[in-house]
Amino acid sequence: MKTANKTLKTLQSKEIFVDIYTDNFGNSFYGFIRNFNEIFLLLEHYNDDGIYNGIVIFRREDITRIKWENNNTKGALKTISRQILTENLNDINIESIETIIKTVDKTFKHITIQIQEINTDWCIIGQVIEMDNETILIKEYGTMSSLDRGMLMIAIADITRVDAGGIYERNLLKIHTENN
Repeated sequence: MKTANKTLKTLQSKEIFVDIYTDNFGNSFYGFIRNFNEIFLLLEHYNDDGIYNGIVIFRREDITRIKWENNNTKGALKTISRQILTENLNDINIESIETIIKTVDKTFKHITIQIQEINTDWCIIGQVIEMDNETILIKEYGTMSSLDRGMLMIAIADITRVDAGGIYERNLLKIHTENN
């Protein structure tokens, strides 16, 4: 077994709190590894304040380093408030980007898509309307200030990360639901 896979399996099975870096996109994420394969890694994410912030699914090739058992991760772990997840993360299939999109949308009733190679600050939050192995149609949720809803078509090949269930997304969905 490869060193990386053996280490990830240990981090997952022992529920070790980690800090995952995607330096090319300027991000760092605290959390617990919940699933991985040769291509993808699913993280139960906690923000810098120790609050549950949904899930993040990375392409493993975008992960530049993973740290654990250092002062930062030990300190952050002391601040987290673990909660019982209402979503079953075992329902999320990470075999392909298509299965990730379908199962995340089904599990969380929304999806957040990152296209970081185009713009690291841009994300699309919405519901999957239709997709094939090349294209996805999303009924997008606008920002909290605009509350706009529109349709968006993007290439699946451009997706670099999939998130769901984060604080911002939950609040955005709540506001959109109240306004309907």
